[in-house]
Amino acid sequence: MIYSAVWFATDHSFGFVVTALAICLVAGWLVAALMRKVAEVGPMRRSGWLAGTAVVAGLGVWTIHFIAMLGYRPDMMLGFAGNMTILSALAAILVVGLPLGLAPVFRSWRARALAGAVAGLGIGGMHYIGMAAIEGCRQTHSSSMNALAASIGGCSLALACALPPRLATSRVVCALFTLAVGGTHFVAIAGTTMGRVAEYDGLPHENITLSIFVAIGAGVLFLGAFLTILTAQRFEAQERAHSAVLRTALDNMSNGLIYLDGSHRVRLYNRRYLEIYGFTADTKLTGLTADQIIEHVGDHHGWSFERRDEARKRVDRWRGIENFTQIDYFMDDGRIMQVEIRPIEEGGSVITFDDVTKERESQRRIAELAFSDPLTKLANRRALNARLERDFFPKQRFKLLLIDLDRFKQVNDTYGHAVGDHLLVQVAERLTGIAGPDGFVARLGGDEMAVLVYGDQTQAMAVAAEVIAALAIPFGIGELTVSVGCSIGMCCTDDARDAVELMQFSDIALYESKRHGRGRTSCYTHGMLEMVSDRAQLETDMRTAIERGEMHLAYQPVVALADDRIIGYEALLRWDHPTLGSISPARFIPLAEETGQINPIGAWVLREACRQAAQLPGDVYVAVNVSPVQFRSPSLLSDLVQALAWSGLPARRLEIELTETAIVEDGRKIAQMLDAIRRLGVTVAMDDFGTGYSSLAHLRDLPLDRIKVDRSFVATAETDRHSKAVLEGITHIARALNVVIQAEGVETLSQLELMREIGFDAIQGYLIGRPQRLVDTDVPMALSA
Repeated sequence: MIYSAVWFATDHSFGFVVTALAICLVAGWLVAALMRKVAEVGPMRRSGWLAGTAVVAGLGVWTIHFIAMLGYRPDMMLGFAGNMTILSALAAILVVGLPLGLAPVFRSWRARALAGAVAGLGIGGMHYIGMAAIEGCRQTHSSSMNALAASIGGCSLALACALPPRLATSRVVCALFTLAVGGTHFVAIAGTTMGRVAEYDGLPHENITLSIFVAIGAGVLFLGAFLTILTAQRFEAQERAHSAVLRTALDNMSNGLIYLDGSHRVRLYNRRYLEIYGFTADTKLTGLTADQIIEHVGDHHGWSFERRDEARKRVDRWRGIENFTQIDYFMDDGRIMQVEIRPIEEGGSVITFDDVTKERESQRRIAELAFSDPLTKLANRRALNARLERDFFPKQRFKLLLIDLDRFKQVNDTYGHAVGDHLLVQVAERLTGIAGPDGFVARLGGDEMAVLVYGDQTQAMAVAAEVIAALAIPFGIGELTVSVGCSIGMCCTDDARDAVELMQFSDIALYESKRHGRGRTSCYTHGMLEMVSDRAQLETDMRTAIERGEMHLAYQPVVALADDRIIGYEALLRWDHPTLGSISPARFIPLAEETGQINPIGAWVLREACRQAAQLPGDVYVAVNVSPVQFRSPSLLSDLVQALAWSGLPARRLEIELTETAIVEDGRKIAQMLDAIRRLGVTVAMDDFGTGYSSLAHLRDLPLDRIKVDRSFVATAETDRHSKAVLEGITHIARALNVVIQAEGVETLSQLELMREIGFDAIQGYLIGRPQRLVDTDVPMALSA
């Protein structure tokens, strides 16, 4: 007998149907929860949740089917083949559960919908495998009802999987799952007719056993899944609490942070990272790859393809970093980010971004102050030393020009340091213009500059000549016009072993330039160092020469031509060095003037000359040469007073001799000083007249007691009528001014007679006597022809 299956109420047991629907709802809720977990967990934990989803969904569908089938056609004795029943369970896991588990992994809604459709069709497939397991009846199936059942299942699960996260709630997914499973089963059953098989001898207890095992298995499975979900939710709640604390901490960091996992996807980031790249706080980056972030940032800032490619290459380099690394990253807007890359053992890396723009600017300023002169903005001595060290090894051919301004101290003393500073700034500008963009100019301190010239001797001399010419042009500072000049010392890297020696040799050459008249360039030559060393040793020895008794005075007599009587002596300083022997005054007097030792030496000469002159008979005077440096010293008057007081020598018996070069700088001040000396009773003589800046104005304006004509005129007067004419003219002028006229360097009787003829008052020279110590000889008091 064939029974129709159209009438649902008469063909199904109500209790089994209710049970199947209840199991379907529970299974739908579990599947929805498990699918959400698959979407949330990371790749490392995803496989376990995916397998659980597949098993729960597959066995859930299988359980619902067999519970419903156990309550179908209670009037027929049906049995179930074990192998087909097991096959249907496996089919449910593979074709229903697995697609549902994979669906949340796909980012595209189309891929998710396809996975859901496969799962929905899989429900129909599992249904017919389960139907094939029934024994004891004949089955016929309606193709139209089968198509409808498959459509219901496929469309329901496709919709459940394709919905966006905000709509795919547990209730919606559970309802669609229940619709898919229930609709597929009952619509397919509605199109199925079953007939009794007379020869079937199945036993009733087989269905009871199957129902018991199905119920127990479903209960255990669902309970386990339920407990798993509850446990997972509990851990999720704890994790959310910890995540909230972590998120609060991350969002309040001053640094930007991003965490990329082993597959280079974003797992974590903070608000500061979004701010650095100009994103809003609600921007979602989780799950994006590094390349996707680059595209995201590029779209936001309008990057070109080349700019994006550059960013990708930089990120690729960061990916290859295996140890903690700090990198300065220059942003497009000028900010400087210190990027710290910390690789982690599990794969991936944590990258932090710290805005160090102000710090780097401060460091740049500090470096600028450390290696730059704050006044002229030129490189300073430290920067010059660094450049010399850099270019010396490996050795490059260049010359170092040391430049010292002439008369700069006078500018500072006359106009003040503010004018001096403006002058240095203008000097720096001129030097920079000469050196050009490839040159190097530095200020070493004070008025000393340096220029590096990369090239040979010819190039360096050309630059030096240009510098001297440029600095000789007057400088305009406000309403003032200031003129200075410069001296240059030069040395090449070929002449020095290292940068220190190069600087030393250039300084020695500069010293030579200044010593030989300034406004010139001197190149270092071999032997200069030894010469300077000898001068330094001589300077050192000179400081203690008087204490050791190495210096003494020699006296050369002066004879009056009126009665051929010795009227005085010129005191001349001599130095007998213990190892060098007798040292010429022409050698050590200029050195004493340069080093300032001439002042204490000159004071000693005054005291010693006065002491020894006090022992001479009668009114014999002593003449002492005073250096121009000593004459400008404010201590000269006090030295004179002390020497006279200490020796007891009458002031009229002391005469001070000055060269013309000592009295040409400031006539008014010189005249005041000479007046002060003469008020002490000391007489004043102009020495070597005719060799310096001779001027009749000196004779007119300066208070002089004696004029000493230089030996060069005496030596040529017999053969050169011009020299004789000069001597005659000076004699007439001296007589008119009531000034004593004296000839130096008289060495022959013919010269003596000529001086008498011209009318000189006194003579001095080898004819009368050579310089000697007073203690070494008896002093003649008259000239013996």
